[in-house]
Amino acid sequence: MPIYEIITYVKAMADSTKPINKEADRRTFLKIGTGVVAGAAIATVAGVVYYDSVISGNNNSSSSTVSSLQGQVSSLNNQLTSTQAQLNSANSQLSGVSTQLSSTQQALTSANGQITSLTSQVSSLNSAVTSANSQVSTLTGQVNTLQSNLDSDAVFLVLNTNEQTELKAIVSAIIPTDSTGPGATEAGCAYFIDHQLKGLYGNDGNCYVGGPYIQANTQTPVTYGGVTYNGATVTYNVAGTTYTVKYPPTGNVRVGAGTRYQYPWNKREFWRLALAGIQTYANAAYGGNFETLSATNQTAVLTDMWNNKPTAAQFSGILPSDFAYELFFLTWAGFGMDPVYGGNRGMVGWTYTGFNGVNQGNFYNEGMTTKQIMVNTSPITLKPASLGQYQKGSP
Repeated sequence: MPIYEIITYVKAMADSTKPINKEADRRTFLKIGTGVVAGAAIATVAGVVYYDSVISGNNNSSSSTVSSLQGQVSSLNNQLTSTQAQLNSANSQLSGVSTQLSSTQQALTSANGQITSLTSQVSSLNSAVTSANSQVSTLTGQVNTLQSNLDSDAVFLVLNTNEQTELKAIVSAIIPTDSTGPGATEAGCAYFIDHQLKGLYGNDGNCYVGGPYIQANTQTPVTYGGVTYNGATVTYNVAGTTYTVKYPPTGNVRVGAGTRYQYPWNKREFWRLALAGIQTYANAAYGGNFETLSATNQTAVLTDMWNNKPTAAQFSGILPSDFAYELFFLTWAGFGMDPVYGGNRGMVGWTYTGFNGVNQGNFYNEGMTTKQIMVNTSPITLKPASLGQYQKGSP
């Protein structure tokens, strides 16, 4: 019988609480020799006592260790419980934060929607403002045009609409608007001429207008009113008074001479007939009214007039070069005369040509004297000033 079985048996016998199978135990016991049994019993008893002591010590130690471990486990469980409670609290807080984030996200989404809506409204308002500004600009232009038309310097007083259109094109061809600066259009030359035709010039004011009318540069005898003018002395009676006058054929008179104008019409009618003559010639020679021609053909028409290329019949008996002179002279007058006479609007003609008008060096506080300007070795360009400004005493 192995020693561990003997120990188990003896221990079982010593354990009063454990039931013993006596018959089985007896049989087992009798199989063992007496000497062996005695020695084994002693050893067994000693071993049992020893092992019980060890086992009992081990049990007590294990129980203490277990109790300690159980305390630690209990402590860990408490910690886990506390941690779990903290986690639950944190989860609850996270849930609250998530709820707040969700609410904030919804608010942001709503705000973004409102911003988008407001942006659209702002864009719409900007478009409306742009449209309104455009309308204001258009209305301002119309008001300026109406104001300009109300200005006496921008209203035709004599010429009809067809003549106005033609004259505007003519003066623009003489002094065009280009990259170098303004022209007759900006200076209002057409209106200036029309206003001159309305006044003394158009009515031959201060001029002798009685006949006979003998064209300039006439070298052969001329018969007028039954009288032949060939250098002879002529006697005629006017209202009971007898006059003796020598009328020789005219000599070589320059275009600008006052004696060159030998026509029975006043200047107003003279211009009407001559403007009609230009249209007649432009259509016959270049295929259209003057204002419809190319710039090259417009220049050609004006050049032909200086060279007397149109026939007298086309100009109603007016020598084309005579009208060409009047046309060019008044156009340049409208561009370069003082604005008080109705032309040179804004002094654009003076600004373009560098003429200072009545500015003698300090009208705009330039700080220069007339003497300084006269002796200066380099040209000085002054801003022009008109008679109207001078009379007012300030710019």
